[in-house]
Amino acid sequence: MLMSLVSCVSTPLRNTAILVCGAMLLLSSCVASAPPVEQPVSTPATTTAPPVTTIPPAIQPGPDPLSACHPIGAAAAALPPAISLTPQQAGADAGTAFVYGMIDPSVLGGPGSVPVVVTSVGRQGRPEIQEVTASTLDEARSEVAALASESIAQGRQVVSVETDVRVRAVGSPVTNDPWRPSQWALNQFHFESLWPTSNGSGVCVAVVDSGIALNHVDLAAKVAASADWTGEGTASYGDHATHVAGIIAATPNNSVGTVGAAPGVSLLNAKALTAVSGEGTTTGVAQAIIWAVDNGAQVINTSIGGSSGSSALLQAINYAQANDVVLVASGGNEGLKGNPPSWPAAYDWPIAAASITETGERSSFSTQGSYIDVAAPGSSIISTITLNRYAYMSGTSMAAPHVTALAALARAAHPAESAAQIRSRIMTTTTDTGSAGWDSSFGWGVINPSAAG
Repeated sequence: MLMSLVSCVSTPLRNTAILVCGAMLLLSSCVASAPPVEQPVSTPATTTAPPVTTIPPAIQPGPDPLSACHPIGAAAAALPPAISLTPQQAGADAGTAFVYGMIDPSVLGGPGSVPVVVTSVGRQGRPEIQEVTASTLDEARSEVAALASESIAQGRQVVSVETDVRVRAVGSPVTNDPWRPSQWALNQFHFESLWPTSNGSGVCVAVVDSGIALNHVDLAAKVAASADWTGEGTASYGDHATHVAGIIAATPNNSVGTVGAAPGVSLLNAKALTAVSGEGTTTGVAQAIIWAVDNGAQVINTSIGGSSGSSALLQAINYAQANDVVLVASGGNEGLKGNPPSWPAAYDWPIAAASITETGERSSFSTQGSYIDVAAPGSSIISTITLNRYAYMSGTSMAAPHVTALAALARAAHPAESAAQIRSRIMTTTTDTGSAGWDSSFGWGVINPSAAG
């Protein structure tokens, strides 16, 4: 269960805002309210139509589609094992049997309910994730049976039937010194030193988040395609996703705002979280990852966390790995709350990013855990938000895009290297921090762009 957000306070400073937010049981999210610049963007209208869940949504081209992001053909892959049925289930209809003993009737319909999700995988390894919309257990059994029969007829294996899991943006807990006047991460980590060799040009990066403000002056023409899994549509966008996108790709040398660490990349805008509250489900995140892979992403950023994973999410991550895509995830903001694990970061393939402060210490909010791989700047990071504004935010959500930017720079500089090699390059060139070798606070250490690029 999620605790409700505490109030977020926004203080203007030359068209910037300092965000001070209360923490959540799982994760937190922020909304700034600093005044717009000379040409403010009006509040976009949202749609109420439900998202399409049985097939990935169509690509919505941005203002200037870029060649780095393009559809791919799925490589052949071995099918994962199908669900094992108990002896009591063996004589029942296959689809119906999947539901017995697995679905709690209380999750079907009613306030706050989440969908039942059926995941199947075809011969090429591409997962298909379908939501069961039934409101009773009998209806769910019937609908799952139909979906299972359809999958089998199409040569697909049903690998899981499960309830969906709610996730949220890994946002901005309270920070002690938010008034930092510059981008300390770029000053200390020298991303610009790699630009003569590679600024990320030719690399496609997907941001799975709350929707990027496509018309932000510092992100204009950066987004090649957009898609939505929230029902709001891509015309509705969030501060969180826009902040993450700016850390990665904000335009340099335009006399406006901030600078991205890998400004040459093309972006895919995969909106899996709602614009304002930053809420979504693991199914939406999974479908966004699959869409990003299908549309040419070479690196995917997920500044997202949930209290548990799901088979659908794991299948999507496996699909990214099978298609040579680097995946970066925020490690979690529960460092002051017992350090529970956060998904998708806790899975093996994503590079799980912890957060450090400007002085090189672990950010107090940064989750410690056995799955942490590296640490990166995440406290008091200034970047783009909606309405052509800028704000300081803190969180592992801000650490992850610094790692994503480094992965993009490395992919551009070393195009022959696989995703696994890029992943290894980032983790083996770190600056060892904390205990010698790997530790639960910094993973293998703090990223070192000069060595990794």
